[in-house]
This record gives sequence, C-alpha cells and structure tokens, in this order.
Amino acid sequence: MPTAVPESSEGLSPRFQRPGLKDPRLLMGLLLIALSIVAVVSVVSLGNKTEPFYVATRDMAVGEEVKASDFALADVRLAEAGQHYIPQEKTIAEGSVVTSRITSGQLVPATALAQELTDGRRTASITIDSAYASTLTPGKHVDIWIATKAQGTTTTYNDPEVVMEAAEVSTISNEESLIGGTGKSAVQLLVAEESLSAILKAINNEDKINLVPSDYKKQG
Repeated sequence: MPTAVPESSEGLSPRFQRPGLKDPRLLMGLLLIALSIVAVVSVVSLGNKTEPFYVATRDMAVGEEVKASDFALADVRLAEAGQHYIPQEKTIAEGSVVTSRITSGQLVPATALAQELTDGRRTASITIDSAYASTLTPGKHVDIWIATKAQGTTTTYNDPEVVMEAAEVSTISNEESLIGGTGKSAVQLLVAEESLSAILKAINNEDKINLVPSDYKKQG
C-alpha cells in the first residue's frame, strides 16, 4: 500500500491555509485580547487608586477652633467611603469649630467641623481631684451633681442634686501647676445652656460638685 506523502504548505487548499498577518480574523482576535488586557489593567488601577484626605495632627475637643497646622494630608484608598471625609480639594477654613471629637491621626469626618457650634451647648470648667479626673477621658459623658452649702454655714451641705445628665467631657487638664499644684485638675464640660447658670453659681459659691459617669447609671 503506497505511503501518503504530506502536502507542502504551498499545496494546502485555500480552506486550510494558515492565516496571514493581514487576515481580518487574526486581527480581530488580537484586538479582542488587547481590549481584555486594557480592561483588566483599568479595573485593577481603579481599585488601587488613592486620594489625599485630611487627617488630624492632634486631639481636638468639641468647641475648639482649628487652624491649618492641626491637619495634614494622607493618601488613602476609600472608594465610595470617601464621601464621609474631607478631601484635599475642600479647604478647611481656619476658625472652624469642632462639632465632634477628633483624635490624632484620624481621618477628618465631613460632619466634624462647622462654622460654629449650633447644638446649643456651652463650655464650663470644673475643678476636681486629679486622681478622679484621671479616670475620665474626653468624649465621656457624666452627670453633674451639686451639693449646695447649707444656709448660715460653710462646712455643711445640702443633699446633692443632679443639675444635668450626660454632659460631655471636652478636655482635661492634668497639669497641677495650672491650678496651684493642689492635686486638682480642671475638667471642661459641654453643658446645656439651661444648666449653665446653676453650674456657674455652684462654682462661684464653692459648692460641692461631683461628676458621675453616665454609663454607671445605664449599667445599673
């Protein structure tokens, strides 16, 4: 039986010809591959895209006015979450007021700064023992209890009463030298305007003022 001899490429029928570089089918296939690669690279690039956002360079309490040096820029990848924070293109105006506590290194929330504190709270500074002040932290909420002096005496006090619940601790000064090295610390509170008069009166009269963490009451 005679052995079949393979035909040379020149002898192949047109149906089985190898596609040349100008073959539209080959060009279309190469184009599709190129488009697929570009699409994948684009998706990966978008997923890894970072943008500059403001971060705090120090702790900032509610009611504080800010300045440019209080912030720095950091390149972060937030995607859709970026709408909740302040990007570089939105300049932070000096003199803006902190409306919710910001900690050092934290991305600055878009709702944490305003032109003024509009929730009606005022600041009041109360002096307490440093040992107790050390158990408090900014952002914590306390109930303010006041025991007024009994009439005609400087050593006897009436039963304490709550003048405000859930006052927010703004700042704590543990530098005893600021108040004479007496073992006392100044705690600045954010209080309701209607409670401010009673608190200031107690301070001026040297009544006893106690701060009781609000969460103790909740746990009970």
